[in-house]
Amino acid sequence: WRIATELELAGWVRNDGDGVTVAVDGENWPNFAQRLRDEAPRLARIDAIEDAPFDGLITEGFAIVDSAAGTVRTAIGPDAAICPECIADICDPAGRRWRYAFTTCTHCGPRYTVSHGIPYDRARTSLAAFPLCAPCNDEYTAPADRRFHAETTCCPACGPQPSLLDAAGQPLPGDAIAETVRLLRTGQIVAIKGLGGFHLACDARNAVAVAELRQRKQREAKPFAVMSLNPASLAGFARIGDGESQLLHDVAAPIVLCPKGERELPGIAPGLAWLGVMLPATPLHLLLWHETAGRPAGTAWLDEVSDLLLVMTSANPHGEPLVIGNDEALERLSGIADTYLLHDRDIVIRCDDSVLLFYAGHGYLMDD
Repeated sequence: WRIATELELAGWVRNDGDGVTVAVDGENWPNFAQRLRDEAPRLARIDAIEDAPFDGLITEGFAIVDSAAGTVRTAIGPDAAICPECIADICDPAGRRWRYAFTTCTHCGPRYTVSHGIPYDRARTSLAAFPLCAPCNDEYTAPADRRFHAETTCCPACGPQPSLLDAAGQPLPGDAIAETVRLLRTGQIVAIKGLGGFHLACDARNAVAVAELRQRKQREAKPFAVMSLNPASLAGFARIGDGESQLLHDVAAPIVLCPKGERELPGIAPGLAWLGVMLPATPLHLLLWHETAGRPAGTAWLDEVSDLLLVMTSANPHGEPLVIGNDEALERLSGIADTYLLHDRDIVIRCDDSVLLFYAGHGYLMDD
């Protein structure tokens, strides 16, 4: 829509089972396909652009029309780590999304794990249960807004909410994020609902908590991954080069295997020369570090060293599938988690974290 409008083209665009279909008319149309390639947004994946003469009706102006059903050949995009613009939103005390744990836009957030089908529209996601409030709907229907047709967009007034429950499933008082940080600092094991499933988290600097997690999960020697605010916060524990750093900041937010440093995190990766590290991929995770930093305004704090290092390991009893549901978590993680940081947005498809190794200029996907 933006490119067609700037090129003064008439026509329309829609999603369908094949991908995206566009009809354009105007003297600048030859520039359209090239600009689509050159100016693709953060999450776009262009497999091919095919063009052919169109003999249908094209009226004045350029419109975004309703999606069309049909034979499905395209794919739903993968989940994506929170983008810089959304980070700025949750760190803006004057904004509508200040400290909101489900801030997203067309450049970031869940896709695959919340989708029931194709075409990828809000009605086919688990966000269908959350009707947009008037301000969010204004953004959703404004083509120039980055939340235009952002199917998972929402705000504190209309979207999902976090909650913190004890081992018996009873709500704990206070701010869910602040209380989670406090409990992690005291050595508790917290089940945290992520994008594709739950993580089991504990203080990676607390050897007693790490050993307890190993015992409860029956994971005697298999390494744990560690989440930190930024690469600088892992100085001494992991050697993170430019290649590893690039992978850590990728929209896929993978676990990256890095050579261990001279300092050891007891019990995290015993007997191994590598440490699996990751950065906060969702607003909910990032808010744990925002809380630790004292809820600062702006984004300068993101580059500061934080002492909060958390084990983040898949939440599943030994040999069982990843936990994705709230009730399921309370049942299957009983005896493993002390508390549960949940939310009311359903995970439709379970999806575990990817593990990558940087070697010879490329990132390679590792088997479990």
